[in-house]
Amino acid sequence: MGYIRLEQDADGIVELIFDQPGKTVNTMGLEYDQAMREAVAELQAKVAAGGVTGIYLRSGKPGQFFAGGDIKEMLEMDLNPPAEKKTEMFNGVMATKAPLRILETLGVPVAVGMNGPSLGGGFEIALACHYRVAINGIQMGLPEAMIGLMPGAGGVVRMTYLLGMQEAIGLISQGRRLSAEKAQEKGLVHKLVADEASMHVAAKNWIKANAGIEGGVQQPWDKADYQMPGGGPDDAANQGLTFFGPANVMGQTKNLMPAQNAIFACVVDCARVDFDTAQKIEGRYFLSLLLDQVARNMMTAFFVQMEALNKGASRPQGIEKFACKKLGILGAGQMGAGIATIAAQKGIEVVLKDISQENADRGLAYAAAFYDKGISKGKMSEADKATCLARIKPTALAADLADCELVIEAVFEDRKIKALVTKEAEEVLASDAVFASNTSALPITELAEASCRAENFIGMHFFSPAEKMPLVEIIRGAKTSDNTLAKAFDLAQQLGKTPIVVNDAPGFFTTRVIATTVTQGASMLEEGINPVLIESAARDNGSPVGPLAAIDEISQETAYKNGQQARADAEAQGKAWEDNAASRVLERMVNEFGRRGKIHGGGYYAYPEGGKKQMWPGLKSAFAPNGYTEIPYEDIKDRLVFCQSLEAVRAMEEGVINNVGDGNIGSIMGIGFPAQTGGAFQAINAYGVKAFVERARELEQRYGEVFKVPALLLDYAETDRQFA
Repeated sequence: MGYIRLEQDADGIVELIFDQPGKTVNTMGLEYDQAMREAVAELQAKVAAGGVTGIYLRSGKPGQFFAGGDIKEMLEMDLNPPAEKKTEMFNGVMATKAPLRILETLGVPVAVGMNGPSLGGGFEIALACHYRVAINGIQMGLPEAMIGLMPGAGGVVRMTYLLGMQEAIGLISQGRRLSAEKAQEKGLVHKLVADEASMHVAAKNWIKANAGIEGGVQQPWDKADYQMPGGGPDDAANQGLTFFGPANVMGQTKNLMPAQNAIFACVVDCARVDFDTAQKIEGRYFLSLLLDQVARNMMTAFFVQMEALNKGASRPQGIEKFACKKLGILGAGQMGAGIATIAAQKGIEVVLKDISQENADRGLAYAAAFYDKGISKGKMSEADKATCLARIKPTALAADLADCELVIEAVFEDRKIKALVTKEAEEVLASDAVFASNTSALPITELAEASCRAENFIGMHFFSPAEKMPLVEIIRGAKTSDNTLAKAFDLAQQLGKTPIVVNDAPGFFTTRVIATTVTQGASMLEEGINPVLIESAARDNGSPVGPLAAIDEISQETAYKNGQQARADAEAQGKAWEDNAASRVLERMVNEFGRRGKIHGGGYYAYPEGGKKQMWPGLKSAFAPNGYTEIPYEDIKDRLVFCQSLEAVRAMEEGVINNVGDGNIGSIMGIGFPAQTGGAFQAINAYGVKAFVERARELEQRYGEVFKVPALLLDYAETDRQFA
């Protein structure tokens, strides 16, 4: 059986059915190209011969329409092909577009039925059809920008010609996925139906109603009286967009995301020319991104590795999927309340326990406030809010935890308190219940010593605010069982989070990696480097915030106390404690200057009421009284990211992390590693492993042992391997 089947019914409607052999979803790759060219050529012949009333495109896979381009094929392409190969690739891009253009200009009505997700290339196929029918609730759109690409099969051109420049730029550059209902509001879908049977009927009824009309069925842009919605680039209404738009895009992306620049330019350029010329313009921009390292990084991390994580690459195999019905949470502060908020939204019954009913009720109020924001944005109703709140039981009684299948403690980062609540909960829990500690750094194996069943004890490190942050770092202790790990993994996915799995060690993976860049920020401050340059370098790298602003958000006081706890732990274990720049700077900020963080009135930054934050003026006199130290700006930038990648390699070398994808996704989604690099490991690949080693050695000579190259990385460089 081939990729595409053509079946003609008694009414003369030819069904073009996508059903890629050996795949659970249809993809747009070489196999599609060949099949589509052959199918459309056959359709041309059938239409020319007469007897064809219309064409109906659909999928032969239940609940699945079309997944988009074949990313794995794209990743196999050479990033630096010779000129003749580039020409061949461009011709290939245009050849992919050609059948869709033929299809929409055959003169007969063409309808499509979308019975499942219609994303990327799949939605580009749909846009080439005159009439689009979709089942309620499915997703559709052009999300390529999220992996550093742009649509290349006519999606930019057709979206622009259909909706106008402003709407097209917003949808495509943000990679927005729309529900079928939202897509209909925007004019991207003509009819919504409840099921596949209704979809087939609706599509075919429209074809019958439009068969044989004079002049044939045409797309809006092929009609003689077509005018672009909202006007063209030279219209007065669009002057602000065309003149200031490019600068705004580059400002928002720090010129680190080529896809957004290309999409903006492509939309405006396409709006200036005829449809067929616009197709060529889109093809050139698409090819430029396909051969760009940033797209390679983002495709690797956000498609290939993310897909593997979501399918359970780090989950123990052969264990039945777990669905939590009742979840216990110890601690109703911001973290505990945040976890309860999202759990209730996902349909899980929650017992939210704190030391007093008053504290527990505050946690419930936190959830209510979050739901109110959702109501104000039209994301939920009052009825939804009431249903979610009814699932959360605030309490001060440990007995209420009795039938919880899994309990997450989210109390203070204090070993004694954590041990106390562990014992209290386990006294009432069933013997197979899982106990998870939400901690960012305390060793899980040691925390499990307070448990009477360490095999059921695990770490689940949520990031703040838990109701919004997408990552959960799952930490396996020395005695944690496979069954416990599988349950924690499944709960994280049930909560809509992306789980990564690491083994127990001080700081786990994310905390130890981000600690290096925070320490570098403090080191440079202590060296007398202008703090404005430190923060600017981080933003220019693509980090959402600089290392100084990050500590302000956590609060210097919290970071200082965590450091004191780490010191006490080390000394209790008979280990020597070495002060570093971060601990020295924090001690001065908290004890000497009283700068304890944003929530305490200010830290490295001052936060004037009603105004923008600004660097605290006292930093210069405190750390550079004789004037700022000058070092190359490129060194500042590299110090902030190289230290993180090197630490990630050390974590792999030590067996803390085993999966490269976990490291890449965890570093981006958990600690804000620059997204365009593809993550802490992919950043090394992109730089070039050998070149990265050479640059690290330069940084080590200038700035210390933190940049010493780990043996594992040296081995990769010597054997010409990449982290994959």
